[in-house]
Amino acid sequence: MATQSVTSGDTPGMTGGFRITLKWVSVLLVIVALGITGYMSWTKIANVPLECTNEGFINCAVVENSAWAYILGVPTAMWGFVAHLMIGGTLLLDGRQAFFTRYGVYIVFGIALFGVMYHAYLIYVSVAVLRALCPWCLAAGTVMLFQLITTSLRLRNSLAQAQA
Repeated sequence: MATQSVTSGDTPGMTGGFRITLKWVSVLLVIVALGITGYMSWTKIANVPLECTNEGFINCAVVENSAWAYILGVPTAMWGFVAHLMIGGTLLLDGRQAFFTRYGVYIVFGIALFGVMYHAYLIYVSVAVLRALCPWCLAAGTVMLFQLITTSLRLRNSLAQAQA
C-alpha cells in the first residue's frame, strides 16, 4: 500500500475511489465564482444590464451605476474575476510547484480574506449609502466567504500537521 503525502491541510484520499477534499471544494468555489464575476464583468464591458429586478431595495442598476462600480477605471467585478483566477491558479500549482505547495494555502487565505473584507465594505455602502442591493454582488460575496471558510479549515489542518 502506497503512502500519500498530505499538503495544504487536505486529508489523504481513499485508495480506489475519489474523495472530496477541502482543496476540491475550493476549486469548485472558484468555478462558481468565475461564472458569477465573469457574467458581471461581461455585462459591464458589453454595456448590457444585469438580469435583475430593478425595483425597490433590490436594484442592480443603482449598484452597477454607482461610483463604487469601478476601481481605477476597471469594473469592480473584473477585479473579483482576477482575484478568483489568482486563487484558481494558486490551487492548480499547489502540489505541483514547491513554492505553492508550501505557501499556497497562505496565498489563497490572504486573497480570500481581502475579498471578504472588500465585499463587506461594498455591502455596507450598498445598504447605507445607495439603499439598494444587487443579488449578483451578494452571490459573489457569498462565494468568497465560503472560499475564506474553506481555506481557513485548510490552513488550520496545515498548521496542525506542521506541529505534529
